[in-house]
Amino acid sequence: MVRPRPTVVAGVVQRVVDHALRAGVRPDAMRRATRLPPALAEDPSRRVVFDHLLDLWTYLGQTLDDPSLPIRVAQQAAIEDLHVLGFAMMTAPSVRDALDTVARYGALLTDSGRWEVTEAARGVHVRWYRAGPLTLGHRLSNETAVAQGLGGLRRIAGADLTPVEVTFRHPAPPRRAGHSAFFGCPVRFDAPHDGFSFRREILDAAPPSANRVLWEYLCRSAEALSEPLTPRSIVDAVRHQIVRELSSVDGGIPSLSLVACALGTTERTLRRRLDAEGTSFRRLVEEVRRERASDLLRGATASVTEIALQLGFADTTAFSHACQRWFGRAPRELRSCLRAAPEPRPSSPRG
Repeated sequence: MVRPRPTVVAGVVQRVVDHALRAGVRPDAMRRATRLPPALAEDPSRRVVFDHLLDLWTYLGQTLDDPSLPIRVAQQAAIEDLHVLGFAMMTAPSVRDALDTVARYGALLTDSGRWEVTEAARGVHVRWYRAGPLTLGHRLSNETAVAQGLGGLRRIAGADLTPVEVTFRHPAPPRRAGHSAFFGCPVRFDAPHDGFSFRREILDAAPPSANRVLWEYLCRSAEALSEPLTPRSIVDAVRHQIVRELSSVDGGIPSLSLVACALGTTERTLRRRLDAEGTSFRRLVEEVRRERASDLLRGATASVTEIALQLGFADTTAFSHACQRWFGRAPRELRSCLRAAPEPRPSSPRG
């Protein structure tokens, strides 16, 4: 199953375009340099392929000498621009509920990443997870996401809300005055996560427009709207990443940390979600290796040794033991059976 390409609503893209036009970027040059679809403003809720937004960020980062560009774009965003998600945040009974709403329904804006909120003993960590290399486009987009996230939180918790710390995974830009002025706290680059932290007592504060009945209604609406955007199960997503790594040129078993990063989450969260599905990363690796072994042995090109190495086994002996456990046969015997019967039914795994 092919994973759908991440998307973002047109209104988010249009906000970046509007800032670029105000900054003097020529619209014809912008169109030539990016793959943006026309008439974004006509339907702000339409879905646009996220890569097109990355093209735009990359072009603007190379064209405009403004390290504060992501901050300026984020400052122009209003929580009302988020439509159902924004109004649900505004009417949430508490800041905690508002943050939970963003984490649950953030795909209404973009399914290219996800928010995660973690309560610790002394503070709260709000982190933005998005898979992919830290290219110029990704860096600028991630900075905007974090700045806009804090801006929305200030709208419901108070304009004077100051984080304890803001962190970004990418290196620091050449000038950071705009970042310091907006965030009002230490900003750390080359950090493990993109996000910000603040004091825990803020969670219990009630937004000025808190209305539980209206919030619950808006959450039901958000649930219905986000259902078509819900990605496939976490089990399928993890299996896809394992297959992808095993099928790569180098082959071998991917680590849990590598798969978690590719899915835009943490090892701890991935373990928890797989446990909730009644499985584990180790079990999925075992299942994928078994299925992959059957497919590769049916083929005529790779030797048993090559298959063993591609599946991450140290040698053919270890691979032979695994085949005995999975299928009740040694690799060469299994290969003969698979070629004689194109679709055999292997015996149940032992142990």
